Amino acid sequence: MKKRIVLFAIGFFILDGFITLDVYSANKTQKTNLDTKFCQMSTLKKSELELIAKCVESEAGNQNDLGKRLVVDVILNRVDSERFPDDVESVISQKYHFTTFWNGEMDKIKSPSQETYDAIDAELETRTDDKILFFTSGGYNKYCTPAYKYGDHYFGY
Repeated sequence: MKKRIVLFAIGFFILDGFITLDVYSANKTQKTNLDTKFCQMSTLKKSELELIAKCVESEAGNQNDLGKRLVVDVILNRVDSERFPDDVESVISQKYHFTTFWNGEMDKIKSPSQETYDAIDAELETRTDDKILFFTSGGYNKYCTPAYKYGDHYFGY
């Protein structure tokens, strides 16, 4: 089993007593079955974490913890997938993929909630669904294989 350090950034907040200029070290964890780029990474840039948090907050801010975690999975899984760009910013800003990036809703999020950051931290520790690549509201995306509906979102592979 590979060991990794999960890094977590939250503006100027203190998380679990750790403080840093760029990232907060949240905890150490072990991964068993998932061999992805994020499992191999020892750091997540503060800017990447903030971008994920704003995206999740704008896309799933009205969802419960699991609903937010599944949206985090989509972002992380896309970074890990050969079908999508290989960095957080390129995945989120990919044309026609994350509506809230393109319609300006993400720009309105100044401070994502602690619950959103907790969802990201949880997914960096253990993915809920390490294969999910798509989500939409109102029905399944025509470019995916439908998987399941959770909360207001339809998820697909």
